[in-house]
Amino acid sequence: MPFSRRDMLRIVVAGAVSGTAFGLIRVGGAQALPRPPGALVEPEFLKACARCYQCIDICPVSALHPASVRTGLANVGTPVLDVKQCSMCMECIQICPTGAIQKIAKAEMDIGNAVIDRRTCLQWSGREACEKCFKACRYKAIELDAKKNPIVVEANCNGCGACERRCPVKPVRSISVVYDKVRRFEPPKERFLVRPEDRTGGENEREFLDWFEFRVKSLAEHYGLWKEEEE
Repeated sequence: MPFSRRDMLRIVVAGAVSGTAFGLIRVGGAQALPRPPGALVEPEFLKACARCYQCIDICPVSALHPASVRTGLANVGTPVLDVKQCSMCMECIQICPTGAIQKIAKAEMDIGNAVIDRRTCLQWSGREACEKCFKACRYKAIELDAKKNPIVVEANCNGCGACERRCPVKPVRSISVVYDKVRRFEPPKERFLVRPEDRTGGENEREFLDWFEFRVKSLAEHYGLWKEEEE
C-alpha cells in the first residue's frame, strides 16, 4: 500500500493533537525511566524533549526506544535507555536539538552502577579465584579487598558494562549494571535550538524531509496505523 501525503498529514495531525494533550499533563505523574547519557533531570527532560526520535534513530546499537503510554502519558515518545545495550558512543548526545540531552564530555557520561551478587560471585563465594571484573574495569571502579574480593567504587563507576561482559558466571552474571545513582544534569540558564541544517551533513545523510517521512512511517507502523505491503 503506497504511503500518500494524505496518510502522512493524517498521522502528523493526530500526533500534533496528542502532543498538545501531553503538554497539558503534569510531568510529575510520569514514571521515572532510564534516560540517555547526558539527560537533564527528569522534570526538565520531559519539558525539553521534543519527541523527535532523532536520538532513537541514530543509535547504532538500538539501545534507545520510545516510551509507551503504560509509563505515563507525559512519557510517551520520549527515549528510554537499555543500559545493557548502550555502547556509550555519544551519538544521541551530539544529535539532540533541544538540549534535553546535554552536550557533555565522554568523561561525564554515567548510565548506571555495577552491583555484585556475592552469593554467586566465584571469588566472594570461595568457589574459585577470579579477578576478571577488576581487570576489565578501566575507570578504577572496582577494587580488591585484603582477601581479593571485588568491591564496586560507586563514585568511579559510569555503567559501561565491561565488568559484566567479562564475568564468567552464566547464565546470570554475578556482576551487573543497573540504572541507579546516575548523574543527571540541570538545564543551562540559557538555551538555544540547533537547526537540522546546522548539525547534520555528509554524503549519506537524509535531508530533513526524507528523515521526517521515514519517522512518520516508523511511528505509523509502531502504532499499527499503517503497514507497508511486501512486493
